[in-house]
Amino acid sequence: MNDDEFPVDGASRQVEAVTMFLLGRLDGALRYCPQPVQRIFAGRMLRRAMIAALRQEGHAFTDARFQTWFAGLSTLSDPPARHARSPRAVCEAILAEMSHGTWPLLADIAARIRPALRAPLDLDADRARQDALDVTAQARSIIERCMNSGIASPLDALRTLHGEIASSPLFAPSAQAPALLKVGQRQVNLERPSACSPRWALEMLFGEWLRAQDVLPCALPLPDIVRLDTLGTNAPDAARALRAAALESALRDLLTCLGESARSESQCRSILEHRSTSRAPAAFELLAGFGAMRSSQIETMLGASRLGVRGMLASLQDSGLVVRLKISGAYMFDAPHISTEAGPVHRDEEQPAFSSAALDEYAASLSALDRLLGIEDSA
Repeated sequence: MNDDEFPVDGASRQVEAVTMFLLGRLDGALRYCPQPVQRIFAGRMLRRAMIAALRQEGHAFTDARFQTWFAGLSTLSDPPARHARSPRAVCEAILAEMSHGTWPLLADIAARIRPALRAPLDLDADRARQDALDVTAQARSIIERCMNSGIASPLDALRTLHGEIASSPLFAPSAQAPALLKVGQRQVNLERPSACSPRWALEMLFGEWLRAQDVLPCALPLPDIVRLDTLGTNAPDAARALRAAALESALRDLLTCLGESARSESQCRSILEHRSTSRAPAAFELLAGFGAMRSSQIETMLGASRLGVRGMLASLQDSGLVVRLKISGAYMFDAPHISTEAGPVHRDEEQPAFSSAALDEYAASLSALDRLLGIEDSA
């Protein structure tokens, strides 16, 4: 269905209303949830931003393959994408940008994860890194220009952002252009692949605009809110509805992720509540947030000794909060909720399920939060 066929009616207005409702709900949830939950959530947001960016660039991989690639145990995909930007350079640019963001918790974990990136180096690493940094610099310039426009409505902000994309040589998707290749006495028409719009950089920074307008208490990356199919349309109402639907989907994903972060934190707290002097909860937050890592990566992120990290991981394994995975002859440690479907993985122990008590506690906490915010289930 194209923009001209999209029904602009009460259903479209309802999408906008639901979107604004979800923004309010996310705002309240973030303001009232505990710091440990926010730290786990921040790790997940950083990971999601990188995975979304790499897939937008054209790399094909599973979530589990991303973790092993990030740990330096595998390539990202087989075969590698020919025309995509360097995956390592893209992740380095995202980590650099996020480490200077306005949300302290996200900036902190990005800064700590940067030296833990063990992905294979590119052949032309300097050029690839500069290309990715140029993308984020131009995205930051566009977002800052939009923020100075005085527009406060999130949906109007999205409309303005899409207008900037349409006029940008970098972010507007380019049409395929034929190329001529001379082979002996013959000329062969080739189709050059369309240049990928690096919209991930704008989606990573759009949350700064929402934070500046006090729509959200912190700047969150919002993957997949840009709808390139609404650029240049002659149906502005339909385009607005499509963009509202994209934002609604992103907000639902964020609320789900925040709920999962709360459940993970509750499970950890209930099991480790009598070990207040241990740093094991900090290691768990990293794994529950960012995902599977090698012990050497955890050492780097926590600034802890090898012996200290070994003790933390042993404590978490004994408590059933962490599992050990063997991949390519190396060990990685993971919180049980992370998918590990790719590659030859051998678990040292069975993954424990969340207890019914923990699930009941999670549901009760969300209900209490809804009552605090004045949110009814029928809304």
